[in-house]
Amino acid sequence: MRANSDDADRGLPPAEARRALDRHLAGAVIGEGEMAAEGLALLEGERWAEAAETLEEALRLAEREGDAHTVLAARHDLARALIGSGDLDRAIGLLGPLPDEFAALPEPDERARARALESLGEAHLRAHRPVAAINFFGQALEILRGLDAVAGQAAMFVRIADAARLRGDAAAERAALDRAAELIRPA
Repeated sequence: MRANSDDADRGLPPAEARRALDRHLAGAVIGEGEMAAEGLALLEGERWAEAAETLEEALRLAEREGDAHTVLAARHDLARALIGSGDLDRAIGLLGPLPDEFAALPEPDERARARALESLGEAHLRAHRPVAAINFFGQALEILRGLDAVAGQAAMFVRIADAARLRGDAAAERAALDRAAELIRPA
């Protein structure tokens, strides 16, 4: 006797039930790449809880089938969704080792390392830890300087200004914003 798939999906939350139905109707199991793409689309749409749920599954698939870089990127994407949903401690736990792990890859990925540091800074900023946030934004800034990524450097100065504002340091906030403006001002 064939199991009724409706029974298995009956207790699912609405978003998860919709995805299960979509996969069933498509007649295919979503692979790592498709799951990650769906999660990133949800992340971009700021649908944090759905993104976190989907990206957790993408991470599980990556851990089974992906290379080291793919696994690290999946952990970073999941952490970004967790930051958006407010699960800051879990996000920080996922992000903590990422910068060193991206640096330790056979082909180190400095851009991914900078993004992970920026995300760590964001998590600490949202957790009202501006000093830690400035530290991580500063480390990302140094990497971006080494990559000659001017727009990224300007963005880090804006993030540093955000943290300085939270810390109540108006002079540091102004200085960081001035530096960001200098970087993006046409020559």
